[in-house]
Amino acid sequence: MAEEVSLEPLATPSTSNVSFKTRARTIDHLGRGQIADAPTAVSELWKNAWDAYATNVSLNIFDGATVVAAVFDDGVGMSASDFVDRWLVIGTESKVDGPPAPPPADFDGPARQRQGEKGIGRLSAAFLAPATLVLSQRQNGSIAAVLVDWRLFENPFLSLDQIVIPVRTFSDHAAVLAELPLMVKVVLSNLGSVGEDDTRVLTEEWQRFADDEAVDGKNSTAGRILEFWKELPLQQRHLDEWPVTADISAKGTALYLLGAHHELSVWLEASHEDQEAKNVKERLTDILTGFTDTLTDYPVAFGYEVLTFRGATPRRVVSSTDVFDLDDFHQLEHTVEGRFDDAGVFRGTVHAFGQDLGERIIPPQRPLPKGRGDKPGPFDFAIGTFEQLAVNSSHNARRHKDLADQVEKYGGVRVYRDGLRVMPYGSADADFFALEEKRQKHAGRYFWAHRRSFGRLAFSRVDNPGLRDKAGREGLVENRASRELRLLVQDLLIKLAADYFGTDAPERSERLVEAQKRNQKGRKAADQARKARKSAFRQYLASASARMPSISQRAQSVSKKLDDATSLPNREALAFLRGELERTRAEIAEVTPLDVPNNLGEAEQTYRNLRDEIDEASDLVRLSEETLLALEAAQGAASPKEVARAVQLHHRKAVDEVLDGYQGDVREGFRALMEQWTANLADDHTRYERATAPIVRDVTKATNLADVLALLETNRLQLETEFAERYRPIIRNVGSIVEGVDIETALAAVDDDREDLDRRVRDLNAVAQLGITVEIIGHELESLDGEVSRNLEMLPSEVKGRKAYRQALEAHRALTEKLRFLSPLQLAGARIRERVTGRLIGDYVREFFGSTFEDNEILFETTPAFDAIGFTEMRSRIFPVFINLVNNAIYWVARSAERIVRLDFVDGKVVVADTGPGVDRDDVWRLFQLFFTKRSSGRGVGLYLSRVNLEAGRHAIRYAEASDPHVLPGANFIIELRGVSDGNGAV
Repeated sequence: MAEEVSLEPLATPSTSNVSFKTRARTIDHLGRGQIADAPTAVSELWKNAWDAYATNVSLNIFDGATVVAAVFDDGVGMSASDFVDRWLVIGTESKVDGPPAPPPADFDGPARQRQGEKGIGRLSAAFLAPATLVLSQRQNGSIAAVLVDWRLFENPFLSLDQIVIPVRTFSDHAAVLAELPLMVKVVLSNLGSVGEDDTRVLTEEWQRFADDEAVDGKNSTAGRILEFWKELPLQQRHLDEWPVTADISAKGTALYLLGAHHELSVWLEASHEDQEAKNVKERLTDILTGFTDTLTDYPVAFGYEVLTFRGATPRRVVSSTDVFDLDDFHQLEHTVEGRFDDAGVFRGTVHAFGQDLGERIIPPQRPLPKGRGDKPGPFDFAIGTFEQLAVNSSHNARRHKDLADQVEKYGGVRVYRDGLRVMPYGSADADFFALEEKRQKHAGRYFWAHRRSFGRLAFSRVDNPGLRDKAGREGLVENRASRELRLLVQDLLIKLAADYFGTDAPERSERLVEAQKRNQKGRKAADQARKARKSAFRQYLASASARMPSISQRAQSVSKKLDDATSLPNREALAFLRGELERTRAEIAEVTPLDVPNNLGEAEQTYRNLRDEIDEASDLVRLSEETLLALEAAQGAASPKEVARAVQLHHRKAVDEVLDGYQGDVREGFRALMEQWTANLADDHTRYERATAPIVRDVTKATNLADVLALLETNRLQLETEFAERYRPIIRNVGSIVEGVDIETALAAVDDDREDLDRRVRDLNAVAQLGITVEIIGHELESLDGEVSRNLEMLPSEVKGRKAYRQALEAHRALTEKLRFLSPLQLAGARIRERVTGRLIGDYVREFFGSTFEDNEILFETTPAFDAIGFTEMRSRIFPVFINLVNNAIYWVARSAERIVRLDFVDGKVVVADTGPGVDRDDVWRLFQLFFTKRSSGRGVGLYLSRVNLEAGRHAIRYAEASDPHVLPGANFIIELRGVSDGNGAV
């Protein structure tokens, strides 16, 4: 009987339905993890304000122990239920594609296309600060608030639904600071409960996270959160700047970023910052400037700005009014402006060298894909630029210089969707169309340069659905639509460069010839002479700098031998020292420049170093001469002839060597010149024969002999004219040399005079324009100042009691006062002369630069002698002088270890002194010239205006000379005031 086998029943598969679970770190990944930098995060928050139908948005950065930043907008605002149902819901349905929601009833404008795609833009706040307080108010509603500490979402052991976020409603603004500690308490409760001994016991998840961080040698996130909230970073001054609190707007949102990111807090640092800080600032300015499309006839109504607050004083660093607009664009000499249709055909206008070439229709190089999601769709495109070299440009030199400055700030081809910028295209490191890559192959042929161009590409969400943002909002998704878009623009620019702008363009050479007709033969010769002069000076610098160490060493050796002489040297030793000293003196004379160009450029510092070395060696020679004369005198009367003979032989040898060198140079020059002339003359002798031989050869019986003879004569006359233009100047120059005229010196003098005259003409044009501007503004300000003052006084008393009114009145008074002393305009009163004292000036300077002195750790002081002086003058004439002088001193002193600025009164002269590096002696003569400056970002106007202001009152200013008092070791400016008296009444 077979053995019975027991079979196990087959396991049946278990079935269950489950859902994804979301860890809290998802928020951290979607927020901080998706954002590249602070400017991108700020732009996301600004776009949220756009979606909320704001017309104004700002980023405000406040100083303090904990840096607080805030994004303010005047959008529709949110209620507490909006926070719960929308703001705290990630990926809300409001971002689903479809027609835009109708605008609010009180919004005066068309419906807006939403900028957000995923409903996560608000999480950008997590990148900008560890904690965020959001206050919002709807029209006629209460203030709703939500407080989030984004570090709670860094814990990998927490689920999203384990974190509790406090949401509150406040009846008035005063309740916000009172209730904020209770909201903080709710935030901290996520970490664990507080025991009877007031110590917090972390939850299992937070303890586990802290243990893992300890293993990695990190401070615990829970500990950092607890430490952060020991003191509330939000203060009343932060709330006061919100337009809703200030009664400027009845609705809007304030998003406070508590403990702002370094890329924001760096804006509060002092002026002597490092390169990293400058790079961060440039990046934010570059990204946020041009946030809205300004190269369009219909720019969107959306104002934006970035303000920094050091104390109560705001400073605007980015503004929607500081842009390169369509009027600026149309002034460029090279522009392309038009539209690509759905088939990729470009229709637009082209301007080259300032001339309108009319409309152009340019089809695509290849057919576009058929699928709606694969083709880019219709879009607008504009690009403009100017010639890199001013000599080739149709712009005048001044306009060309202005454009070069503007392109540094506004250059690049930006990309816009529905009027708002798509980051980061157009910034220095985001060349969407690979213009620089093309130029590397052949700069002239491809022509267009990314950072030397102004431009925009504009599309819409409705017409271009295939153009979508990357998850991190750092550009467009690299799909077929975006690639086709890029190719369309690249092909267009290549064709336009080939047809109109690049080196291969048939019309470019003609246009360049027209632009270059301004360069006449005489100017070209002058430029060549200038270049030769500068080249010779550079060669001199190289040679003299190489010789100077040995000269200095010899001067030091002679000086040391004379100083170390313990007994009186014999006559032979003194004769030897005399010879060495005279040799050193002669070599110093050889390396001392006789003709220094006004503008040395990069060679200026090399020259000044050499000049200082020559001065040091000359001082040693002078001191050694005094010592040697004393020793020679001590030898008695028997030695003079020997000394004189030794010195005579030395000098004769030196003179002979110099003359031999000159003789060789003259002979070599004439030899080369004769060889060149002989060759040229030999060739020119055959020119007529070569030109007319074909004419004579082709003569037949049928030829009109009169025409042939006329043609032969024409060739002769043409050659005679050419030869006269070539050889007569040479003959005149040789004659000048024979007569002893120094042509090089004459050319150098003329060249210096021309440079000086050119500079004066530029300066006078600028001053004339400035004068016209001031005249117009002054006239308007006189009437507007009185009008504003009068209407402010007419406001009802209940308005005057509000803080907004007081701030407006104070700002108006401050503006009027600034304008009063910055120019002699008549503002709200007559220009009167009054008694001005040193103490009054000192107090004014302290008040004006108070925060600047403090931030840069500068000691500003006035002496009792200065405080006691008095004289009669207009404040508007005197105060700007001291403001300009102290402002310059601040710049230079901030770079010194000892930082003092002092006003003093010595020997009847006012002295403005500092501990900075002082003024180089080669710069003193041009110190008060208009537009001369050594500051990297200076304008060179302050000292010029100071001199002009003082001269108008018959006062005088100069840089301290040797006979003047020097109060401090740095710069010392001397002011001589007419009618000044000291404290004792003496004048």
